[in-house]
Amino acid sequence: MENKDLIILVILTILVGGGLIWQDRDYLIKTFPILIRTDKTEYQKGEILKLAIKNNLGKNICFSSCYPYHLEEKDGDWESYPYSECPESDINEICLSARQSKFFEINLSFVNEGAHRLAVPVCLNCKDKDSFREDNKFYSNEFSIR
Repeated sequence: MENKDLIILVILTILVGGGLIWQDRDYLIKTFPILIRTDKTEYQKGEILKLAIKNNLGKNICFSSCYPYHLEEKDGDWESYPYSECPESDINEICLSARQSKFFEINLSFVNEGAHRLAVPVCLNCKDKDSFREDNKFYSNEFSIR
């Protein structure tokens, strides 16, 4: 094989490989418009859960100042943990534009043992500090507390 043939083969391999990677990226964006992942799948009670949220939508999303996430426990069906009343107005507190990410930490000291996930309500195409309205809800991966 000549040098020129080898270079062409390498270029074709890169182009085909790049196309497959780009195709997988599109699949991930369609499957997970808002990607919500915990740093682990198993925690001890009282541990700190680290949460990553990536906005794969082509839209701005905002989170509630009162309830940016709902912790859900699996007991047959998914059920939310009760929250206390919000002491102030429920507004859009944190907003992410398209392709932005945000990281949160949640103390698991008040969480029961068992299977859990996080439900994250979002306001689509909203502005920071406007009243929060839930347009959609997205879910994290399942994780367990021991």
